[in-house]
Amino acid sequence: MKNEKKMKLGLRNPLPKQQNRAVTRIKTKVEQKDLEALVQAAEKAGPAVAEKAGRTAQSEAKIISVDKIVVDERVRWKCIIPICFGYGSSPNCPPHSPTAEEMRRIVSGYEYGIFLRYMPPVSDHVYPDFIAKGGMNVNELNEVVSIVETEAQYQGYPLAMGFKGGPCCLCGLFSPEWLEEFFEGKTPGRCPVFQGKTCHHYLQARPALEACSVDVFATARNVGWDTYLPLPEHPEESVPCVSWYGLVLVG
Repeated sequence: MKNEKKMKLGLRNPLPKQQNRAVTRIKTKVEQKDLEALVQAAEKAGPAVAEKAGRTAQSEAKIISVDKIVVDERVRWKCIIPICFGYGSSPNCPPHSPTAEEMRRIVSGYEYGIFLRYMPPVSDHVYPDFIAKGGMNVNELNEVVSIVETEAQYQGYPLAMGFKGGPCCLCGLFSPEWLEEFFEGKTPGRCPVFQGKTCHHYLQARPALEACSVDVFATARNVGWDTYLPLPEHPEESVPCVSWYGLVLVG
C-alpha cells in the first residue's frame, strides 16, 4: 500500500504520520532500561497532551511490580452499589469490563507495570466544574496511557496492556459534548458498539481501572503517593492535588 493512498476504517485514518523507526525484536524478558524509558515517556506525555488541549497538567510515573497492584472485588461493586449512572454505558464499564478474577489473571501474566498519575488543575475537579471538565481530563489521561502502551510495543512488548481511571469519555454518555447535557436531563449519545457499529475510537478506548476492581488508592500508597478525593462539599483551597491514575502492564 502506498502512503498517499487514502484508507479509512470507521471514522479514523489508520496510516501512520511517519515511518522512520527501526523494528525491534520481540522480547521475552522485560529489560530495566526499557521500563526506565517508559517512565520518562509517561512523565513527558502528560504536559504535552495537556498543552495540545490548551490546558496545563503534570504527570508522574513509577515502575511497579505486579504484586503491588491491589485488586479488590469491592472496587468493582462500588460501580453497582449504589449503582453508578454510567453502569453499562460502554464495553469498558461493568457489567462488561473484566471481573476481579479475570483482572487477577491478566495481572499475573506480567512482571511489571508503569503506574502513572495525571494531575490536572484542582479547579477542574471541584463542583460544579467537574461535571463538564472531568471527561476532558479522562480523555487526556487516556491519551497518556495510549502513548506509553504504544511505546512499550515499539520496544518489543506486543502484549503491553494499558488501563486508565474513569469511564470511557471518548464518545457517548461521558463524552465532554454530552455529559453536561445529561445532567440537564437531555438524552445523551449512546456507545456505537451497543448499536452494532465499530467503536469510533478502536485502539484507544480502554477499561477503567476501577471497573476491573483495581484499587488505585491502595496501589498508589504502595508506590509512595498520597491521594485526595474531592467531593461536592470540598472547597478548592482544601484540595492539595488531583490525581487520575493509569497503568500499563509490560511483559
